[in-house]
Amino acid sequence: MKYLWLPLLFVLGLNGCNTAVTSEPQAGQLAQVELYLASKTPYQPQQPWQDYSPPPAGFTPVMVQHVARHGSRLLSSAGDDDLALQLWNKAQQLNGLTPLGEQLGPVLEQLYQVHQHIGYGSISGLGIAEHHQMAERLLARYAPLFSEAPASGQRIAVTHSGRKRAAQSADAFVQHLLTLQPALQPLIDEAKADEHTLYFNKTEGSEGYEHYKDNDPRLLQVMQQLTEQPKTEQMAQLMLARLFSEAFIARLAQGEFSFTLSYDDDEVNSPTDAAMLLYSLYNITSNMPAEGDWQFQRFVLPEHAAWFAELDDADSFYGRGPAFAGDDITYRLARNLVEDMLARIAEPANYVAALRFTHAQALMPLAAYLGIKDASEPLAVGTAYSYQSSSWRSALVSPMAANVQWDAYRNTEGEVVVRMLHQEREVLFGRHCQPVTPGSYFYHFKELQRCLL
Repeated sequence: MKYLWLPLLFVLGLNGCNTAVTSEPQAGQLAQVELYLASKTPYQPQQPWQDYSPPPAGFTPVMVQHVARHGSRLLSSAGDDDLALQLWNKAQQLNGLTPLGEQLGPVLEQLYQVHQHIGYGSISGLGIAEHHQMAERLLARYAPLFSEAPASGQRIAVTHSGRKRAAQSADAFVQHLLTLQPALQPLIDEAKADEHTLYFNKTEGSEGYEHYKDNDPRLLQVMQQLTEQPKTEQMAQLMLARLFSEAFIARLAQGEFSFTLSYDDDEVNSPTDAAMLLYSLYNITSNMPAEGDWQFQRFVLPEHAAWFAELDDADSFYGRGPAFAGDDITYRLARNLVEDMLARIAEPANYVAALRFTHAQALMPLAAYLGIKDASEPLAVGTAYSYQSSSWRSALVSPMAANVQWDAYRNTEGEVVVRMLHQEREVLFGRHCQPVTPGSYFYHFKELQRCLL
């Protein structure tokens, strides 16, 4: 399901495929999010920190719990660029390219060379900028808390999943903190890998989740239903017709060509495979404006990308999101991370912040576990995911550099309250958690211990 991944394009407004990341949105407005890029959407904070609700009277900030996805990146592994070049080269040999298709080859070659030079799985220049800007906003928001940390000796914990792009994101975030506030240098712990909390669905105890992905009859049935829709083939044909001749597409559909890799099981042997492949490259080049002037929107129009974005979202919804009503198999292990966050707040004396860097595989389940609105609502068996049946969108739940932050405040009596941010926007806890007062974004810490565990 590697390539499975918007009719709602008008909801927030769209520009082009290449997204500029700004330090913060305009006051009182959501940042624009390009939904048709699905989980590869570059990051935008969703609320100016200056607009956050003030804490209850007598409470001052004492600690920040920060969990972020890695920043925008290159392809996570070799394959898509290789297969796309094979496809294009075969079409060129057979005179099966349109004038627009002729322009695709040099772009694919450049994309391949960039990956050879920088390395698969690396964060891009945009990914570095996303974490730099997030670090800058964190310091601005809690300037006294961090400026007083050197005098009090309070430390900063740093953990990541153990994967290169997560470690690189941690480094980008921390290095920018130190650029802005060098006095924090001796307070920052050496970054450590922690799969138990930050890659929980791939570590010990995840056997049930692995069985679900490979064998659950509900999952297999709904994904087959979604991927075999006639519209998928129709949209693939429309996308490819702009790049390849009718005769070449027909031969591809008849199974005359099969493009494979010597180092992976991925293959392209149909128009749908080819369209999903191009959609994958369309998405990833949006993460790489610093590495090339791709203009990949020339080759994949938004109205074609929209359908494959919906399929991609279905795959994420059932694989990492809230999935089926009455079953928490996709997100129950996020409890590992929640337990760690609560434990660090329970004994915050020596730490001013805990910074964690991970992946969509953790951010999507975490949002579902916490009951964040539009990120946690499952569907009944028999109701297939679609943009009509669900409000869940990976572009909003887990874009690149997606994050959940808990801000802890304490009063002189030692009581602690916590506020949660999702994509730097104030959000409510679900799971029947009760705020300090109706409508407040603040929760007593003991209430969170009760309702989250």
